[in-house]
Amino acid sequence: MKKRVTMKEIAERLNLSVNAVSLALNDRAGVSEETRRLVLNAAEEMGYLDQSTKYTAAYSNKNICILLEDRFFKDMQFYGRILLGLEEAAKKAGYDLFINSFEKNQEIPACVEQQKVSGLIVVGKIDEEYLKRLKSYSIPVLLLDHESVETPTDCVMTNNVAGAYKLTKYLLDKGYRKIGFFGDLSYTPSIRERFWGYQEAMQQYLKFPSFEEGIAYIRRYSALKNVEDAVIHQDASSLADYYQSLEDKPEALICSNDKMAILMCKALSQCGLKVPEDIGVVGFDDIELSNMVNPRITTMRVDKVLMGKKAMERLLKCMERPKEKVEKLVLDVQLIERDSVREFI
Repeated sequence: MKKRVTMKEIAERLNLSVNAVSLALNDRAGVSEETRRLVLNAAEEMGYLDQSTKYTAAYSNKNICILLEDRFFKDMQFYGRILLGLEEAAKKAGYDLFINSFEKNQEIPACVEQQKVSGLIVVGKIDEEYLKRLKSYSIPVLLLDHESVETPTDCVMTNNVAGAYKLTKYLLDKGYRKIGFFGDLSYTPSIRERFWGYQEAMQQYLKFPSFEEGIAYIRRYSALKNVEDAVIHQDASSLADYYQSLEDKPEALICSNDKMAILMCKALSQCGLKVPEDIGVVGFDDIELSNMVNPRITTMRVDKVLMGKKAMERLLKCMERPKEKVEKLVLDVQLIERDSVREFI
């Protein structure tokens, strides 16, 4: 049988009195926040909380779970900056983060199941049924870069529609008319929103005889499925094949994100085209790499660190006032002009 851990052992490990350990575990005054955290973390590591669940609440009060799908966890150019914002805001408020990733099996994180966290932020896309399971644990949940259409849940989003609309208007003002969109509409809701913004601007400014004719025009210059796999595998040749298969060749392309835009420039080079001399390319997100490649990518800047900070601030408010109405916070984006577009007039 496994030996039980005692308060005395925790005290000896940390060179504290048993009384100080007791105060920390019971979330009472008399010890500093730093000491309280040291005691709680040691109690968790030594297995004390598992055998004394009455102290779990004190431990969970200082912890927040961050959860994102494994494929997004690998995209540190975008989500890494969001995680930085989350961490900075959590640290400022005196919280520790448990960062977890999940795959298609959608397991509940142990820290949630064992009630060792007091809040949860899901970063990126999540299945509706999985979200409902997570919310059944009765802790505040916030969605970051995703919005649920079925389950009312606080969320923090980028203004994808307005950003893509502005990008399209920017290209139209430069003289481009045959503008296409490259992005897999089934991949994330954010990509769909960016497509909607692009589509709305095209319909608004090119004034097609009918909505249906506008849709047909857009489709001739766009690739709207399967293309994200090329980006995930950094397969410029496959992306070049998608471009070559277009019904008509565009004058400019709006890409679903910067990673797509960067790879698209390589693909177009394989097709014998130069950016921006032969074709314009724009991205979305303003990841660091977009300003380091040649040509530097014109894009929409998403303040990723700010997204993380705002999400954490909202979750903390929900933890303090669990009966507050659900809110959706939408952060604006900024056009960043670089070298991948030229005057086309």
